[in-house]
Amino acid sequence: MPAPAADSPPADAAARPGRRAGALPHRSQVLLVWGAATALSLLLLRLGAQDTGATVWAPAAPSWMQQASFWDSGWYERIVREGYPTQLPTGADGAVQQNAWAFMPLLPLLASALTWTGWSFYACATVVSLVASALAALVMDRWLAPRVGMKTSLWAVALVWCSPCAVVLQLPYAESLGLLAAALALLLAERGRFLAAAPAVLVAAFARPLGVPLTATLGLWWLWETVRARRDAEAPLRGKGLRLLGLTGVAAASALAWPLIAWVVTGRSDAYTATETSWRGGALTPLLPWLTRGQWWVGDHLGWVLLVGVVVVGGLVLSAPSLRRLGAPAWLWCVGYSLYLLAFFDPTTSVFRLLLPLAPVGWALAARTTPRVRSALLVAGVVGQVFWISWIWDGYSAVTWVP
Repeated sequence: MPAPAADSPPADAAARPGRRAGALPHRSQVLLVWGAATALSLLLLRLGAQDTGATVWAPAAPSWMQQASFWDSGWYERIVREGYPTQLPTGADGAVQQNAWAFMPLLPLLASALTWTGWSFYACATVVSLVASALAALVMDRWLAPRVGMKTSLWAVALVWCSPCAVVLQLPYAESLGLLAAALALLLAERGRFLAAAPAVLVAAFARPLGVPLTATLGLWWLWETVRARRDAEAPLRGKGLRLLGLTGVAAASALAWPLIAWVVTGRSDAYTATETSWRGGALTPLLPWLTRGQWWVGDHLGWVLLVGVVVVGGLVLSAPSLRRLGAPAWLWCVGYSLYLLAFFDPTTSVFRLLLPLAPVGWALAARTTPRVRSALLVAGVVGQVFWISWIWDGYSAVTWVP
């Protein structure tokens, strides 16, 4: 692997928050950008609701909380209400049907902790997602601003939180929790605080299925550091390698924890994987779903061409110097997470939402482009939100799209 280019922070990275009279502290600026982007997403969501017809979740022109109950939000509410099944539901053919074990417990657990307010689950879960989203913006900025500069980092926050699927970061989904925990784990690990990073790794794995990509990321990072240490006698690995390897073990154990819990509760060793694959109607077969979906999109003879094109584009993005300059943890997180999607994910339209953890790409884009290009990307992201909200979340399309 090519080494992340050693760089000194840009000139604006050395700026101190509030150095000018009356200037807002940098954290406040981050929250201001986050708040503006989140408010814009909410405005688009509510405008789209006025054109939404009756659905299985709500009548036409749903209210804010009714609109928040769409799609997988209902599964989280069901977990709070019914818990996880002790016996997996099966069809007439014996195949496992869709059930709550596909959804991690952190979001419903935190939402349940707010029931003392008397609010509905959807209101409590929305609060959890909003708080986690704001904290994720702060942590991502704290992690990557030293690499790109404070002003550039503000642009990156705007790009990520105005991206096409960004509205899901304020809905009763666990994306904001997963992004927060993964970013915090990698930030702490990069600063050598491996023991403090361990709980964040565990939280990430119980928020979203992030244990496997975190294991891949940390393992690749350990391998990278080991190769560097052997190549450069002046930079021996010493105790850092053992601590990093230990954190990789924690991530691997975290990835296995939820499937093991599902096994213990249901008595089926494949409870989690059988539940996950029930959405695709087949067994867990690494890599194959990408070819199958490619054939579904463009035909049997062109499906492999589409897959090759996706892999090439992904490789070009992941090898970009601006992404590698973010440092090994951020770069290898994008590599590890992309490999995880390629190996295990069934690329339905949900893939757009599942690209949100690749948020460091936003910092790489902001660092590589001019203000004019950043503005164009920002507008493109907002336009993408219009289509994602109307066609996918609200289902305002002749084609059935799934968020």
